[in-house]
Amino acid sequence: KESFNDQESEKLLRKFLSNHLYENGLYCRSDDRGDPVVQLAPPLTIGQTEFDELEQKLRHSLSIAGEMFELM
Repeated sequence: KESFNDQESEKLLRKFLSNHLYENGLYCRSDDRGDPVVQLAPPLTIGQTEFDELEQKLRHSLSIAGEMFELM
């Protein structure tokens, strides 16, 4: 299992992914106290339509982040 180093974590999680998700309407925060993660907190009353939209936005942002990571 590989993890991000501090520089990768800063660039991908804080500078790109958190901002990109926010710009697309997903409120999240990155946490790197252990392994770096992005935390989402959807409403407790989320329905399938809203979950599908959340998944689509998250997949899109992660795809772009993956492309960026390959270029590092």
